[in-house]
Amino acid sequence: MKTVAVMALQDGMQLAEDIKVGDKVAIKKGTVVDHIVKAKLEAFKLFTVQIIEAEDLAETYYEKIRVSEAFKEFQLKYTANLAAYKVAVDSFIYKKVPFRFEDLKAIADALCPDSISGKRLFSYINIMVHDEGDLSYAHGLNVALICKKMGKWLRLPPDECETLLYAGFLFDIGKFMLPNDIIWKPGKLNKMEFDLVKTHAFFGYHMLSKFGLDQHILNATLMHHERCDGSGYPQGLSRVDIDPMASMIAIADVYEAMTSARTYRAPMNPYQVVEIIKEEMFLKYDIAYITTFLTHIMDEMIGNNVRLSNGMTGEVIMNNSGAIGRPVIKCKEDIVDLSQQRDIKVVELI
Repeated sequence: MKTVAVMALQDGMQLAEDIKVGDKVAIKKGTVVDHIVKAKLEAFKLFTVQIIEAEDLAETYYEKIRVSEAFKEFQLKYTANLAAYKVAVDSFIYKKVPFRFEDLKAIADALCPDSISGKRLFSYINIMVHDEGDLSYAHGLNVALICKKMGKWLRLPPDECETLLYAGFLFDIGKFMLPNDIIWKPGKLNKMEFDLVKTHAFFGYHMLSKFGLDQHILNATLMHHERCDGSGYPQGLSRVDIDPMASMIAIADVYEAMTSARTYRAPMNPYQVVEIIKEEMFLKYDIAYITTFLTHIMDEMIGNNVRLSNGMTGEVIMNNSGAIGRPVIKCKEDIVDLSQQRDIKVVELI
C-alpha cells in the first residue's frame, strides 16, 4: 500500500482500506477510483487515502519485488551500468584497452551503495532476466556486486575489499573467448564441450597478465574453479595452493549462477542453494569464507514469509547456528524448528 493525496488520485487506482463516516462504511476497500469516488472523498474532507499497489496483489516474494517501484528504479540503473560494463569488457577484448578501475568502482557504487541490504540487492539481481548475448556480462557484474557485500561480511581491509571487487569484475573474462551457445547451454555439456569451457581460466589469466594487475586478481581468474579437495580445474589444486581471492570468488560465482534467473529456468531461492552447497561445503570451499557468507545470507532472510514442503506457511523468526539453512518458522500458532524436523524444508519465499 501507499499513501496518496486525494487531489493526486488517478482514475483506475484502488482503495486499500474502507472509508468510514462515523461507524458506517461509505466506500468499500477495493473500490476503483473515478471522478465520482474522488468527489465523495473530497466531500468527506479527507486529505490522503491508502492505495493498493501492484506488489500488494502479487502472490510470491519475487513477484512482489518484480512489480515494486524500488525494483523498477534499480532496473533502470542496472541497465545503464550493465551497458557501461559491456563497453569496458568489449574495449578490452577487441581493442586491448585496459580496464579503468575507477569506472568499475563507480558502477559497483551506483548499484550497491552501503545503504542497500544484501537481501534486497541479491533479490534484485536474482530476478533480472537478460538476453542470451548479455548473460556473460550480467554474470560478471552480479558477481562483482556480490563480492562488494562479501568483502564487508568477511571484514576485509579496504584495500582487499577493492581487490576482491575488481577480481569479481574480471575473473570470468576468458569466457568471452568461447561460443555463447556452449557457455550457456541449458543441458549437460559433453566431454569435448566441457574441456573447451575449462580453457577459459587460462585464457583469462593470459589476457590479463599483460597489464600489470595485482597478482591476486590474476590468481582469481586462473583459480576460481579450483576446489579445496583437489576436484576443481584447470590444475586440480588443493586448499593450501588456492589464492584466498580465488576461494572467495568461487563462492560468489556459484551462488550467483544458482540464484539468478535464466531464460530456461526460474532463480533458485537462497534456501535451495544453501541445501545444495551444504552437501559439499566442508570439502570444496574454504570453510571460514563459505560459513560466513551463508550465515549472512540466512540472517538476511529473517522476517521473510516462506512455504514449507509440508504445505505450511510462516515467518522465519530465527536461524540455527549449527544448522545453516534450517531456520525456526512461526506458522500461525505452531513453531517449526527445521533443525529438528529434517524431513521438512523451505521450498519458496512468499
